[in-house]
Amino acid sequence: MRKALSVMLGASLSVGPVWADTSESDVEKKLQDYEQRLEQLEKQQFESQLSEPDRIRINGFLSAGMSRAEADTTAGEAAYIDGSEDKWSHDSLTRAGVQFNARLNDRAEAVVQLYGSGGEDFDAEIQWAYLDYDLTDTVSVKAGRIVAPFYLHSQYVDVGYAYPWVSLPAEVYQLAPIKTMEAVEAAWSFNTGPLSHRLTGFWGSSTVDGGPRTGHAQFQADDLAGVNLTSRWRDWTVRAAYSAADVTVSQDDLNALIPPAPLLGLTFDEVYTYFAGLGLQYDDGSWFMSAEVASLDFGNWYPSSQSGYVSVGKYLGKWMPLVTWAEVTPKDLDDTLPGPIKDGLAERQKSWTGGVRYSLTDAIALKAEYSYYYDFSDEEVTTTGFFVTDGTFEDDNASVVRLSADLVF
Repeated sequence: MRKALSVMLGASLSVGPVWADTSESDVEKKLQDYEQRLEQLEKQQFESQLSEPDRIRINGFLSAGMSRAEADTTAGEAAYIDGSEDKWSHDSLTRAGVQFNARLNDRAEAVVQLYGSGGEDFDAEIQWAYLDYDLTDTVSVKAGRIVAPFYLHSQYVDVGYAYPWVSLPAEVYQLAPIKTMEAVEAAWSFNTGPLSHRLTGFWGSSTVDGGPRTGHAQFQADDLAGVNLTSRWRDWTVRAAYSAADVTVSQDDLNALIPPAPLLGLTFDEVYTYFAGLGLQYDDGSWFMSAEVASLDFGNWYPSSQSGYVSVGKYLGKWMPLVTWAEVTPKDLDDTLPGPIKDGLAERQKSWTGGVRYSLTDAIALKAEYSYYYDFSDEEVTTTGFFVTDGTFEDDNASVVRLSADLVF
């Protein structure tokens, strides 16, 4: 470009009346001066772009944790759905992420987040990759790999520092263990009196790993669409969410999960499935309260579930003791399923969790919690809840201890 501009300048200088009597050497000197000035201007512009503090931002998070599960079973060992086993595990709760935000102009931003966890051998993956564009001051659109906004804490589900628990209540957050999706999302922010609202709608698809309880069967959610509304007033936050999709599990994955599936004629092809959730949170810097209820319904023989939790914590300087009660129960059980299959697929448990968080610095938190799980069975099903084991529980109870250090940077 600079060469072309030099040629144009040379042509104009050569034919212009002011330079008609100027010698060729003087013209060449003028051209060199112009090129130096042009190069300097380009360099200044490039350096100013790189030095803009808000153009490219990098931040991240890290959680280093350990956990141990304890349960008496009739056969084999028991491991919790978060990876806690009968020996201290340092992998299941350890994870890290780095996020890059690039401001393209005053309305557009590109976001990429890399994520790795000990449970996945720290194989880094692109967890987020999307373009966020502000159509107006109150309406924005995202497209790419984005957060699946199912829960109250979905936006930072892996950022341990952002919440007081060591691990989010599994009874709710493992009900539909979806974190990201490839989708388009539109959001509208508005106010009604003293209340502020954010209404979002999305459409896309996602592949969800069913976790160890399903032998890591892959649930393919197509035509995944939903809407959610988050409203805030003073120290209160309320969130309602609804989504639906056509869900498919390959026959190979289904046969691995249920070996007699072909004999029983069981298939899982484009099953209409919906999720509904409602959350409430209060945080005034003195008291903390969070509660959520959720329901996951499959439109076939697969057991549906409903769940909820309530947490209450108290700020005591840098300390916060916290207590949580949670449960998950099956519903709409198919009586035509053989008992062992029904027991293996149904999700039922209750839990009490006592924990404490200590804010070491403004960016580092230390946390510990003890969870007691019980009531895995009733007259309809005999389950092991969110524990994975070859047998059943001898005493209908189990426990998990978790420790973590969480930080953001």
